[in-house]
Amino acid sequence: MEKILIADSGATKTDWLYAEDGVRKMYRTEGLHPSFMDPVRDANELKAELPNVQPDRVCFYGTGLGNRVSDEKMHAFLMKVFPGSKKIVVKSDLEGSARAFFGDGDGAVAVLGTGSICAKVESGKPVRKSAALGFAIGDEGSAADLGRRILRGYYRDQFSESTADFLKKNLNPENYGEMMVRIYQSEKPNRELAAVAGEVLDQPIPDELNDLIRRAFQEFAEQQLSMLKLDGDEKIIFTGKVADAHQETLVDVMKSEGFSNVDVKYPMIESFSIRMKDNSIKFW
Repeated sequence: MEKILIADSGATKTDWLYAEDGVRKMYRTEGLHPSFMDPVRDANELKAELPNVQPDRVCFYGTGLGNRVSDEKMHAFLMKVFPGSKKIVVKSDLEGSARAFFGDGDGAVAVLGTGSICAKVESGKPVRKSAALGFAIGDEGSAADLGRRILRGYYRDQFSESTADFLKKNLNPENYGEMMVRIYQSEKPNRELAAVAGEVLDQPIPDELNDLIRRAFQEFAEQQLSMLKLDGDEKIIFTGKVADAHQETLVDVMKSEGFSNVDVKYPMIESFSIRMKDNSIKFW
């Protein structure tokens, strides 16, 4: 029986599903974004983390993919990690989400993780996608965007005294200069911004921060979902850690924006596992 390895990779973490002789195993490793990879270091780390994984076929779905330069870079990287593979397929995270959630069906997928993006899906494939634009310009509603909003509001004194006190206790480091070093001298600043959001928002939070999250989700709908030209009745499946952590707020905001048929499924790799079990998955 063919040994298959499927990956769902974001900027922060990668979920792996490995199927061998009818047994499915899941793994989690660091994120693999083509713009921020160190091919040698990351390859060595991945080999150490997946020592007994020797697939015949690899299907890698990840953020930052879907263009020739990034796809070729990732394909070459995976060839070094899994030299015995007969076939390696590299696709965008949107294509993975479309296939995992809709099979050959229609709808829309939206990813709210370290970054954010969405796409309309027809026959299991993305046919129109938003312009995510990355953490420096876009990525509305993502963890990096939330981290940026938190830091901007805090250091510009835009929050109430009680919210500012809450942030002062939870920001690490709280000192402006040290925080700027943490963000701007990092090899992966998008991860650092996302980590700020995770550190602050992973607990009961002040109403002002809940409002901040709502505004970020509204802007995602206005800036990215609007690009898909949806009629509002399509099934929209959100995935990603941010969508999962704040799904009640997310669904409420989407309804207020005119999208009534919304669901959250996370992690995406579990949907692939179900389809593999049911033999309802197809590979390119």
